[in-house]
Amino acid sequence: MLDAIKSKAEWARWGILGLLTALFLYINLPFLVPIIIASIFALGLDDFINRLSQKVRRSRGFSIGLTVFAGLAIFWIPLTLAIYRIAMHMSAPPEPGQERLGVQFQHLKELLLNILTKISHTVGTDLAGPARGMMDNVLRRTGEIIFKFSSEILAQLPTILLASFVFLLVLVALLVKASAIRSLLTEYTPFKEETTQRLLEITKSGCESTLFSTLVIGLVQASVVSIGSLIFGEGDFWLVMTATFFVSFIPVIGAAPVGFLLAVMAFVGDRLGAGIGMTIVALIAGSIDNILKPFMVGKDNDVNPMVGFTCVVGAIIMMGLPGLIIGPVIMNLFVGLSPLLLKENTAPVIEIADN
Repeated sequence: MLDAIKSKAEWARWGILGLLTALFLYINLPFLVPIIIASIFALGLDDFINRLSQKVRRSRGFSIGLTVFAGLAIFWIPLTLAIYRIAMHMSAPPEPGQERLGVQFQHLKELLLNILTKISHTVGTDLAGPARGMMDNVLRRTGEIIFKFSSEILAQLPTILLASFVFLLVLVALLVKASAIRSLLTEYTPFKEETTQRLLEITKSGCESTLFSTLVIGLVQASVVSIGSLIFGEGDFWLVMTATFFVSFIPVIGAAPVGFLLAVMAFVGDRLGAGIGMTIVALIAGSIDNILKPFMVGKDNDVNPMVGFTCVVGAIIMMGLPGLIIGPVIMNLFVGLSPLLLKENTAPVIEIADN
C-alpha cells in the first residue's frame, strides 16, 4: 500500500513538472530562436570569459560585461550603418560620376548580350534572343526579391529589436549562472558522470568552434573585402562589410564572390585598375578561410565542405538568417556527439556479452 502511494506521488510529481515545463516552453515559444542563439553564444564564450578574467585579473562579471559590450558594438555598428547607407542610397539621387547598382547590372547584361551576339554570328544560331529574355526575368525577379526583403526587414524591425533584447538578457543570465547550470545538468543527467562531462565538453567545443572560427574568420574576410572596396572606390564600405560578413558563413561560397562581383562591376564600368585590384582582394579573402581555420579549429572537427554547405543553406531555408549560426552548430554537434552516444548505447550490450 505504501509503495503504491509512493509510486502515485512520484508520477504526480513528474507529471506536474512536465506540465509546468511544457507551459513554460509554450509561453516562451516566440523567443525560441533568440534563446537558442544565446545558449550557443553562452556555451562558446564560457571558456573565453574564464581566460579573460584570469588575464585581466578582474571578476567574471566584469569580463562578461566587457565581452557583451564589445560584441554588440562589433555587430550593431556596421549593421546599423549599412542599413542607413541602403536607405540613403535608395532615397537620394546618384552623385555626379556615380551610377546606381541597377544601371551597372544593365551594363553587365548588355556586355554579355554583345558577347552572345558575336558567338551567334559565328555558330549560326541565335543565342542572344533567348538569353535577353532570361536576363530580363532574372533582373526583375532579383529586384523584386531585394525590395521584398528590405520591406520585410523594416516591417520586422521592432520584432528584431525585441528579439535582440531577449537574446542579450538570456546570454547574460546564462553566463552569470554557468556554474550552477553545469552542476544541475551533472546532477540530473541520465548518463554516466564521465559521459556527461564529455558531452558538455563536445557541446562547448562545437559552439566555440562556430563562434571563433566562423564569426572571427568572417569578420577578417569582411574587413579585407571592405577595405579593398574603399581603396579602389568600388561599393560602399559598410554595405560591403555587412554583406561579406553574412555571406562568409556559407561554406563553398564564402566571402570571395562579393569581391569578384565588385571586380566584374569595375570591369564593366571600364575601371581596369579597380577591377584588377578587387580581383586580387577577392582571391586573398577567399584564401583566408583555408589559412586561419586549421589554426583556430584544428583537424578534429574537419567536415566535408559539401556537408557544411547543405547544413548551412538548409538551416537558412528552414530558419532564415538565424540558420547561419544554428546550422553550423547542429552540424558540429552531430559530428561530435553521435559517436559518443552510439558508444554509450552499445556499452551495456558489450558488458552482457562479456558476462
